[in-house]
Formats: sequence, structure tokens, C-alpha cells
Amino acid sequence: MAQLSSVIGSILRDIIAAQHEANLYSLSLSESYGKDGKTKDFQLPNIVISDMELELKYGVVSASENQEQQNIRYSKFRQFIKELCYEASETAIANVVSSVLISPIRRSEDDKRFFYRLRQEEALNKKFHTFLMRNMRKAFDNNLYESLETATGYVQTGVVVSRLMDVVRKKFLYNTDLDNLFDGIDGKALRETADTTAENALTVLVEKLSAGLSFKRVKSFPQLDVAVTAEELEKMSGKAIHSFKLKFSPSVCSVTSLEEEDEWGDFVMD
Repeated sequence: MAQLSSVIGSILRDIIAAQHEANLYSLSLSESYGKDGKTKDFQLPNIVISDMELELKYGVVSASENQEQQNIRYSKFRQFIKELCYEASETAIANVVSSVLISPIRRSEDDKRFFYRLRQEEALNKKFHTFLMRNMRKAFDNNLYESLETATGYVQTGVVVSRLMDVVRKKFLYNTDLDNLFDGIDGKALRETADTTAENALTVLVEKLSAGLSFKRVKSFPQLDVAVTAEELEKMSGKAIHSFKLKFSPSVCSVTSLEEEDEWGDFVMD
């Protein structure tokens, strides 16, 4: 006797494992062919399991109490991060620009030119906003789970703000094009002020957008104890035996959409 979910899961794992083993065998053959110069580049196929259908006969022995299954809705959280980065980029730019332009620091107008342009030129502001936003989103591509409390599904605001600020510092405040503006003791103080102002604003933004929001999903499912062997099924009446058809259709899909490489470079702050 076994649980139906365990039986189906075992079948699916075996199908995937079979394809993996076949590919490993194909790889080992390619290494063998490589020892002979004449067949070094001989092409060996990867194994692809096409559509297949299986019919599983089982008999329900008993149904246990509903069992809770919990998981984190990462697809929904990724969409939240995408929308958050849009607003975070806008917020960071506005606060850094404001900090620089209201500062009494004595610098030439050329040193502040990029900040004046960000405030006055809509096209440049939009372009830089997009640049910063994409880099913020990229900061969450790896280890997305670290930004959530897995026990509750709530957003780890400190982690999220830290990743956003890493981008603000690397791609904005510490861009080498701004070295003249932030040079010297007064320049260093200005950079620290702009950094603190941006971080505080982003903290407020993240806490506001994530307040009370949980990405944890809890569902209840009945657990069916079933008989699947021929010996077990022979002892059951025909009415107690059910049939389950499983269709396996492998497909290839892109999990992430890659941006152009030049979109991760430094922004020319003229």
C-alpha cells in the first residue's frame, strides 16, 4: 500500500532520471570517440523523451485526513520585485538628485551637470531610470529566496533594501564620472548624505509596499492510500479499482529573459 501522490511522483522522477542517464551515456561515448582522431567530432544525439502516455490502475484502500502543503509563490514574488524596482529606481534618483542640488557644496556647474539634466530632461531621466531599474531587478536574479521569510512568506525588508542600495551605490553614487563632485571631505560628506537619504526613502517604500503581504500559500489535500500491485488489485472488487492516465509531454522553456549585456554596464553621467 502506498500514497497515490508518492506513486505518481516516483513515476515522474524515474522518467526524468532515465533521460538524464541516457544523456550521460551519450556523453561518455563522445569521450570514447574523441580518443580516435578520425571520429573526434562525431556527433552523438542528446536523448529527448517524446510524448508518452501511461495508464495506472489503482484501488483506493483508505483516505487519510487532509494534509496541509505549504509553498512560497515565487512567481508572484518575482512580479512584486519587478514592480518594486520600478518605483525604487524612481525614488532613489529623486532623493539623490535632491540631496546634491540642495547641498551648499562648492563645485563647478559641470560637476553637478548630470543632476541638473536628470531634473530637467525627461528623456535622460527616463533612460537612467530604466538603466537603474534593470540593474535592481538583476540583483534579485540569484537567491531570490533570501528576500523572503520562508516560514511566513513575508518580505525580508532589510535584505531587499540592502540589494537595492548595492545597485544605487555601484551604478550611481560611486560611478567614477562623479569623482570630482564627491572628492574631498565635503564631497565625501555629500555622498554619505545622499546615500543615507536614498536608503531611508527606499526603506519607507519597501515597508509600505510589503506591509501585511505574504507570499506563502497553504493548501489542504486528502491523502489517498492505494493498492497498485497485481496481487493487491486481485483481492479488490472491480468497482474499487480506478484508472489514472498520465501524459508526459516534455518541453523546453526559458525561465528567465536575459537582457542585453550592455544594459548592465556603467551609465555615462555627462
